[in-house]
Amino acid sequence: MKINPKLYAIADPVTPVETQNFDGRTVQLYLMDSFEGIKEEFADKKGQFAVWSSVDGFNYRVFLENGYYDKVSELYSQPVNKIWIEFWDKTDVIQRKFSLFFTYPIMAIAIILCVISIAFQAQMGQIGTYITIGVLAVMFIGILVGNVFVKKKVIAANTESRQLIIDHFGEAKFDKLIDEQKTYMDEYYDKLYPNEEETTEENKDDKVEEVKEITEDTAKDNTEEVKTDDVKTEDNTEVKEVAKETSDDTTVDNEEENKEDTIA
Repeated sequence: MKINPKLYAIADPVTPVETQNFDGRTVQLYLMDSFEGIKEEFADKKGQFAVWSSVDGFNYRVFLENGYYDKVSELYSQPVNKIWIEFWDKTDVIQRKFSLFFTYPIMAIAIILCVISIAFQAQMGQIGTYITIGVLAVMFIGILVGNVFVKKKVIAANTESRQLIIDHFGEAKFDKLIDEQKTYMDEYYDKLYPNEEETTEENKDDKVEEVKEITEDTAKDNTEEVKTDDVKTEDNTEVKEVAKETSDDTTVDNEEENKEDTIA
């Protein structure tokens, strides 16, 4: 079974950190940091800390992120890798059977019916076109349904392989390794994308400071307006007092004139 065949050849000039041999198979383990771009492509972007590759289904190469391998190397020990290779074999058998007994026959039947329909187009008329379209539609629907069936079979095989690994370690140790795996991945991405929460808090603080400054400026403006009103009030009071004095003087002058008129 071929798995990431283009990736397989990249490791040719590099010495693996570990080589495992069993049942005529070879598994070589490599660290991603030994290759340019692999860590960024798979670990950083796709979240894959372990990437399998093979060109013939007998020789395998596994590319592991350095810290991840140090943390959970037991998940890639020879007994565990043997279980995974057996899973790849089961997957390959499932896909081959599906292609051999379903995909190829239905495609062959569809092609034959389409050729017949085209050959007798003159005799069959418009019906031949409908038959061709119907045959192609049935073929595509059949392949889609078959793919769903294959996917379910692969998932069942994967579940079985996972249970074999649990049995190998024991449930308690397996859970511990999975927890360590998850913890490492979380810490890895925290380091890869740091200060996101801190940046959010800083933005909040900046907004609070802006609101505070605006509030202080508004209060200052209001205080100045109040002071201006006070000045206006004082000025108005002075004007009223002057007017009152003028009014009093006028009243006194009038009284004096009236007295003089009376005496005259």
